[in-house]
Amino acid sequence: MEVTYKDEIYTLGQKERKVETEAPAVRVEMLNNETKVIGMMAPKIQVLITLPCIKAYNNALHNILQEYSSKLVIYIITKSANENIEKIKADYLLDEGFISNNFKDFSLKFGVNINDNLLAKSIFVVDKEGIIKYIQIPSNIETSFDLEEFKTELQKIVNFKQKGHTHENWMGA
Repeated sequence: MEVTYKDEIYTLGQKERKVETEAPAVRVEMLNNETKVIGMMAPKIQVLITLPCIKAYNNALHNILQEYSSKLVIYIITKSANENIEKIKADYLLDEGFISNNFKDFSLKFGVNINDNLLAKSIFVVDKEGIIKYIQIPSNIETSFDLEEFKTELQKIVNFKQKGHTHENWMGA
């Protein structure tokens, strides 16, 4: 996949991820120096947001995430400097245990790496089973997310009820 940034076209590095495939597990060091493994099975749905500049985190995105916050774990991966992160963190009361500017491993594993200094803007939604259910990667880094689409898809994912039974559930595993 290619993305545009400041009139230059970049090919995203490594593996392109697809909906309905298993999310990679990746270790990410958060701002509070805690290392978390994200992208795999988890008790809650994970929303993984990559922002080349954290200033792109805005009220509209925040409000959508807050609406479903009890069912989500939200991670923000950025290349922004700590002082820019601090401002957004304070403005939106974000927990530094879920923000990282150590983006390289994550961006390589999720296929949004441009180079050592840049990553694409993206949203990944990973269900409790560790399956990617939604991906949005704007073709231009400077373009906003389609938040209407994101909200609609997130609502479907959050409200999805498993029908029937899986073999593992039936066997009591």
